[in-house]
Amino acid sequence: MARPILETPILFGEDARRFERKMQDATCTLSQQEKDELMSSYKAVLAALERGEASRKARLSKRMGTTK
Repeated sequence: MARPILETPILFGEDARRFERKMQDATCTLSQQEKDELMSSYKAVLAALERGEASRKARLSKRMGTTK
C-alpha cells in the first residue's frame, strides 16, 4: 500500500535565504538537442491525447444517438 504524502516543510531564516539564492542561480543543463527531443515527445503525447479525446467524443456521440 502507498505511503501518505507528507506536508512540504516551510523554510525559515538562513535555510530560506540559501534556497532562494540557489533558485535564482539555477541554470538549465539541457543541450539544445535534448530540449528538441523533449519537445518532440511532448508534441507526440499531445497529439495522441487529442486523437483519444476525439475518439471518446465520437463514441459518446454515437451512444447518445447524436451525430456531428
